[in-house]
Amino acid sequence: MGSYDSSWDIQEKELEITPQQEAHYPMLVRMRQDFDFKIVQLTQSSFYLRTRSYLGDPEQEVSPVVESLEALELHVGNNMVDILYNYLFEIPGEQVPSSDSPDVQALA
Repeated sequence: MGSYDSSWDIQEKELEITPQQEAHYPMLVRMRQDFDFKIVQLTQSSFYLRTRSYLGDPEQEVSPVVESLEALELHVGNNMVDILYNYLFEIPGEQVPSSDSPDVQALA
């Protein structure tokens, strides 16, 4: 896994999940339909999840670049609460800890 660098000379495109694929990727379908996220394909085997531009806020990557849709589905399923919390409640310039950070675990 890695992160996307916009300086890379790679043509990216938004990936549409077909009705036949919906049963295999329910978390990705939910993120697209309910929260209007984009599934971006960088190469034949590189994918990541990104927000859409909204009210002047720039698009933002919310997942690492992974090698398959299965890996992206797994990442989103394991991190959906953190992804949505950051998306819905993020304060610009403030880092929100993930649920597996030591600070959050100490509160539990």
